[in-house]
Amino acid sequence: MNFSETFIDLIKAIEGYNMESQPRGMKVKESLMTSFDISPIEPIANFKDREFNFKYFAGELAWYLHRDRDVKYISHFSKFWQSLTNPNTNEINSNYGSLVINDEQLGWVVDSLIKDKNSRQAIMFFNRPEFQFEDNKDFVCTLYSNFFIRDNKLFMKVQMRSNDIFFGLTFDAPFFAFLHQSVYLILKEHYPDLELGMYFHHVDNIHFYERHFDLADKIKQNGAGENYKMVLKQPMISYKNGSTYLTDSGKEYTNRIDSAIKREQSTGTQENYKSILQDYFEF
Repeated sequence: MNFSETFIDLIKAIEGYNMESQPRGMKVKESLMTSFDISPIEPIANFKDREFNFKYFAGELAWYLHRDRDVKYISHFSKFWQSLTNPNTNEINSNYGSLVINDEQLGWVVDSLIKDKNSRQAIMFFNRPEFQFEDNKDFVCTLYSNFFIRDNKLFMKVQMRSNDIFFGLTFDAPFFAFLHQSVYLILKEHYPDLELGMYFHHVDNIHFYERHFDLADKIKQNGAGENYKMVLKQPMISYKNGSTYLTDSGKEYTNRIDSAIKREQSTGTQENYKSILQDYFEF
């Protein structure tokens, strides 16, 4: 089953759970303690009524690789983030690159699995105690990702406290798949016969908002669109000798997205950004 089909099943499962709430006064349909698996090379949900937004994914990935919490960069691709800045700053908390693409998190995972192929300690933490403050509008949704090598396969579990399937999951899944593939490519240098295992996604509260109720009905009725695979051609990030860094491929990719922003002020089409992505991923 590809991720688009899994996504449709999620809509049905959430509706079948028959639970609604109104956090911050906004009606949602939700379910609790949900888990499902995703192929890390098929993490894209694409529908006839809601095509995957390659432009936003391209920008978000570059923003994560820059590891810059300033909202200006991602605002070229979505103004949504401007409403989530920390008090008296232009920063947000959920730049996942700043949280885990570093020596303390990515490095810990790689070092743990090199030291002990059977390690149960290869965890990256996203949400932190420092984000527990009053009036925080960007309380990081992802808690941790856990990596295991079993049966000579690299598996990854992602644990989330909360996940909006339309605004969150559709872009979270491709990024986590990118992270999974990135760790895999780093470890392949130490374990040449290592294979890529499944990605398991666990959510304490998974939901969608009233603004997407009609869209959910259309997706159930009209089904999935074209199925895309997403295979990283070359590593964009790496970790060696205690240091996390962008590879030449990663630097080139971020430079190209930076140039597109300067040239087009992000008015480039979906196809423009999809074309850039296709130089780094097999779709």
